[in-house]
Amino acid sequence: MIEISSFNKTIYGAIDLESSKSISNRLLILKEFCKTKFEIQNLSNAKDTRILNELLYSFKSTKDINCEDAGTALRFVIAFLATKEGIWKVSGSERMHERPVKPLIDCLTELGSEIKYLEKEAVPPIEIKSKKLKSKKLSLPGDISSQFISALLMIAPTIENGLTLEITSKVLSKPYIDMTLNLMSEFGIKYSWENNLIKVEKQNYLAKNIKVENDWSAASFWYSFLALSKSGEIKIPNLYANSIQGDSVLSFIYSKLGIKTEFNADSIILSKTKNIAKEIELDLSSHPDLALPITVTCCGLGIKAHLMGLESLKVKESNRLECIKKELRKFNISCEIDSSSIMIKENQNIVQPTSIIECHHDHRIAMSIAPLVMKVDSIKFDDKEVVNKSYPKFWEDFNKVSQNYN
Repeated sequence: MIEISSFNKTIYGAIDLESSKSISNRLLILKEFCKTKFEIQNLSNAKDTRILNELLYSFKSTKDINCEDAGTALRFVIAFLATKEGIWKVSGSERMHERPVKPLIDCLTELGSEIKYLEKEAVPPIEIKSKKLKSKKLSLPGDISSQFISALLMIAPTIENGLTLEITSKVLSKPYIDMTLNLMSEFGIKYSWENNLIKVEKQNYLAKNIKVENDWSAASFWYSFLALSKSGEIKIPNLYANSIQGDSVLSFIYSKLGIKTEFNADSIILSKTKNIAKEIELDLSSHPDLALPITVTCCGLGIKAHLMGLESLKVKESNRLECIKKELRKFNISCEIDSSSIMIKENQNIVQPTSIIECHHDHRIAMSIAPLVMKVDSIKFDDKEVVNKSYPKFWEDFNKVSQNYN
């Protein structure tokens, strides 16, 4: 358990965020495909990245691949192992055994890999018996996890005659696919994306040293803290306006929620303004990780909001739509949800919660709710360690800029 408070309701200081785990995880896979070694500077210390790094180091010496609760690692490793010779069992935590992998397994099976489910259909654990993959045109709906598409794209240059992906419907989380292709391009891979066809020929990855940007999605919590504070200013290094991370759209969204973003050569500075919309409507299908911080910000500011495109939140570390609704009720905040959206009423009376906030084993539930400490005396969370999945220093950083921490 952990309890946080903010006596003066202000936020001041500099925060050196974790580097992007999304970029880090992709680079670890690309590094395995390069014939010469290269250096990854500023690699993320997030639990997901550490697990993936360990698995890629040990896969040659073990046949039992346990991804624990790292969803990205699970999906990327399954595709990666399909390109190698051997037989592996791939498993994870209890929650990972509820998260579907069938679209990825179906594609890898079409390419020639032998994969079977060991317990339940469509979910881990699985057994992979790798064979030489053969080029094929694969059809995928765009509303599946972008991690499935990214996993296939990263192995595409290693497949004889390459790979063509046909995306048969609107792409959700497109910035993450763009990120994957941008990083592949950095390492010498040529591709084409015309209309709904992505084509990657067989070719070699070319090694180069690279530095990982800090994590724009982690910055969302500090935008929220500052928006709900009485006063403050935050400096965050190693974030850039021309980032390959789609979540850099934060700077535009929060310009409507009372936060100005000043871009410098090697940092951003956040400050408060009086420019706060009375109502917002956002399609976050390309930026689902921003949904919870924006939800909490709107609740704290008393703004009416309709956030759409949130289908993927039901199959994250928790069912985030249901869980955020449940925990906000403890602050006397009500919101309506359906299968893909959140609707927030304006000017709700926020009260001190009398019970502990459940994190639901989900890092983003904890970090998204934390900024409400600017509106109440204190908040108790049932799991201090849950933030380790993506942002291990979160509570320390809160202490540094608020000087209130128990």
